[in-house]
Amino acid sequence: MRGWWLKYVFSWRTPVAIILIATLSLAGKAYYEWVNLVIPDELLPQAIERTISVDSYRYQVALQLRVSGENRLLSHVRGKRQPDQFHLQGEIAGQEVDVIYVNNRVYMKDAISDRWMVNHGGNIFQQDLFMIEVNPIASLKYEALSNINYLGIERGRIDAYVIEYTPVVTNQMLTTYWQDFRYTVWIDRRSNMIFKVEIFADHRDASHNGLHMQLLLYGFNERFDIQAPSIQ
Repeated sequence: MRGWWLKYVFSWRTPVAIILIATLSLAGKAYYEWVNLVIPDELLPQAIERTISVDSYRYQVALQLRVSGENRLLSHVRGKRQPDQFHLQGEIAGQEVDVIYVNNRVYMKDAISDRWMVNHGGNIFQQDLFMIEVNPIASLKYEALSNINYLGIERGRIDAYVIEYTPVVTNQMLTTYWQDFRYTVWIDRRSNMIFKVEIFADHRDASHNGLHMQLLLYGFNERFDIQAPSIQ
C-alpha cells in the first residue's frame, strides 16, 4: 500500500517539475530578450546626440581615397580636443604634422627644422570646413537618418551594438566633395556612446572614386593639459 502511494506521488511530481522548469526557462529567455531589446531607430539618434555633446575627447582617424580602383592613404592622425583647444599629430598628404591650437593661435612644427611656427588668429581651425582631422566627431552630425539596419552585438574589449545607416550629412567638408554616405557605428552597450565609426562615400564628380574613413573615439569628457610650445 505504501509503495503505491510513493509511486503516485512521484507520478504527478515529475510532470509538474518538467512544466516548472520549462516555465522558468521561457521566463528567463523572455527577460533576457526584454533587457537586451534594441530599437535601432531610437538608439541611433540618442547615441549620436550623446556622443557629439561631449566637451572633450581623444581620437584616431584615418582617411583613405579610392582613385581608379586603387586605395591611397590621405591622412592618419591621432588627437585630443576640448573647447577652444586641440592637439593633433600624424600624417596628412604624406607630410608629418604636429599642430597645437590654443589661445586662438595655431602652432605648427616644421618637420625639417623641428621648430615651432606660430600663426595668430586660428579661427579657421574651429570650423568644420577646414579639415576632418581637426574635429572628426563633427562627421556624425546629420540632417536626417534613413536605411537604419541593426547588425547585432559585437563582443570584444567593449561589447557594442552595431548599426549601419544612410545619413543626410551636414559637415561641409564632407558634402563639398562627397555624396551617398554609408555609415556603420559601434555603440558601447554600457554608455550608449559611439566609439567607432566607418564611413564610405562616393565622389560627387566621379562616383567610381570614393572615400573611406575610419574613426576611433575615446577619453570622453577628460580634461587635457594642452599648452603652447616654446617657439624660441
